[in-house]
Amino acid sequence: MRPEHRNHFNTIRLLTAWAVIVAHHYSITGVTAPAWISNQWLNWAWLGGVAVMTFFVISGYLVTLSWMREPRLLPFLWKRVLRLWPGLCGTVLICIFVFGLAFTALPAPAYLTSASVLEFVGNLTLVRAATGLPGVFTGQPVAGTMNGPLWTIPLEFFSYCALAVAGLLGILHHRWVGSLLCAAYMLWYLLCKNDDVTGELVLWPMYTAYFAAGCLIGLHSQWFRQHASRLLMLLLPLCLLAYFLTPYQSTARFLLWPILIIAIGSRSAQRNWLHRIGDPSYGIYLYGFPVAQAVTALWPQLPFGINLAVTIATATALGCASWRYIESRALRYKSPSFLRKAAS
Repeated sequence: MRPEHRNHFNTIRLLTAWAVIVAHHYSITGVTAPAWISNQWLNWAWLGGVAVMTFFVISGYLVTLSWMREPRLLPFLWKRVLRLWPGLCGTVLICIFVFGLAFTALPAPAYLTSASVLEFVGNLTLVRAATGLPGVFTGQPVAGTMNGPLWTIPLEFFSYCALAVAGLLGILHHRWVGSLLCAAYMLWYLLCKNDDVTGELVLWPMYTAYFAAGCLIGLHSQWFRQHASRLLMLLLPLCLLAYFLTPYQSTARFLLWPILIIAIGSRSAQRNWLHRIGDPSYGIYLYGFPVAQAVTALWPQLPFGINLAVTIATATALGCASWRYIESRALRYKSPSFLRKAAS
């Protein structure tokens, strides 16, 4: 096992996947969130957004390290497709043929021949996103939506491709050129697309800016590991003051969060049961929304806390199954020896 794999990133991603489920659960169940998590500083609706920011930061950091270890276009893209596509394929099929057939109000033939089902299959292209299926979960607070988080997958894949293009053009070979490119994009987001400035939340530039922040840290990973503590000592009080005492909360979050996440995640970790179960976070992220919809449809009177616990437990079980039987097996084919055999 390489040293960079003995870290806390799997644990952070697991907690992040659960956070996405929690964030969606109030909307899915139609329950009003308590006041203590419904204010300008701590808001349940933002929990999911911060969780996705975390995913993008970690992805930007780790895939940059991956490119620097092996700066070749086809192996890089092949590994990224293997990481995204097999788990997504399993989720799309289960959403259509299990959750969809079980919870659609349409007759099975009408459901299966609907254009919306074909659009949902389009998720497998990794460049299109469809979140709804025909006639599903009618009468529920989020009617018609099978899997809301799927819209982020093409954005993730686009970020991978943008990094690959930068690598192919030689930009990442010159570390400071790549750094300037990442910093320029982050500055563009802060000055032109940041909701502190525009008053409007636009998700795609925000998430890709967090990806760029992870890339920037990845380009200087050795330096960062040596100086992360000092950076946090400097930024943490300043960003907390800006977050709580000024209207620039998104800006403060953007300046602090990538550094905090990578600093915590890259710390050495002892091998424990979380490491032994692998990395089920992607599967949990993919299954959390349809499971929550299904649990709410089956037991609409279930208390919120019990509903949430059942949802998290079920999504975690499906995520672990996805990792063990689909994702980890697919990742066996990312090795250079397999690529050489395929090319011969």
